[in-house]
Amino acid sequence: MNSHEHTSLQRHITIRTPENLELSYALAGAGTRAAAYLVDVATMVLILQVGGNLLQILILALPDITHQWAAALITLAGAVATSGYFIFFEWLMNGQTPGKRVIGIRVIKQGGYAMSFLDSLLRNLMRWVDFLPLFYGVGLISLVVAPRSQRLGDLVAGTLVVHQEPVQTESLVPDIPKPEGAALALPVDQVAAVPSPVIEACVEFFRMLPMLAGKPRQQLATELVDLIQRTSGLVAPRTQSAEAFLAAV
Repeated sequence: MNSHEHTSLQRHITIRTPENLELSYALAGAGTRAAAYLVDVATMVLILQVGGNLLQILILALPDITHQWAAALITLAGAVATSGYFIFFEWLMNGQTPGKRVIGIRVIKQGGYAMSFLDSLLRNLMRWVDFLPLFYGVGLISLVVAPRSQRLGDLVAGTLVVHQEPVQTESLVPDIPKPEGAALALPVDQVAAVPSPVIEACVEFFRMLPMLAGKPRQQLATELVDLIQRTSGLVAPRTQSAEAFLAAV
């Protein structure tokens, strides 16, 4: 994918896919990301509180464990939970954490693709460096200086944090018959990650169905499914046809 950017009061990036679709994203700034982080911190504190209480009960049930080992175990568990929180949720929720979902932002690859587990691991291991010297000093400087509003973790992992705009598709295709199997439920968070231009391309595909037949129709449907999978992480079920999957999206 090739990309070009334009500057305004809010930083944007536009990515052109091999299918000649332009995906435009508004980059999340420091304030928006800080708001999401505060929500995540509150969620993390709650998780640590519950987990800490359970761990203390477990330690009390083991009379042979020393205070030193107990303290080390609690410290280790807290450190793992703190780092693992962002890694786990960004991987599980397709580039989002509870805080990012509440605020309406998402992590994606620079080429517009969905991020992988390795991407989440890299960007969040660098979080400790971004935090230096205090309260994300390094990360904040990087966000302001980098043209794509990236902290060091984003630069290392090749990721961007973008605003996710809600897509309403029901009104776009009121008269288009849906293939059998289109009612299959798909993960809401991944469907929401499908960019608007991709949704519009799917709508145009169904409008063109009467003029398509045979191999060209099947090939175009397959290409659209592949584009959806690359840009959102949404995987088409093997038991579902390409057209049914597109209609379900």
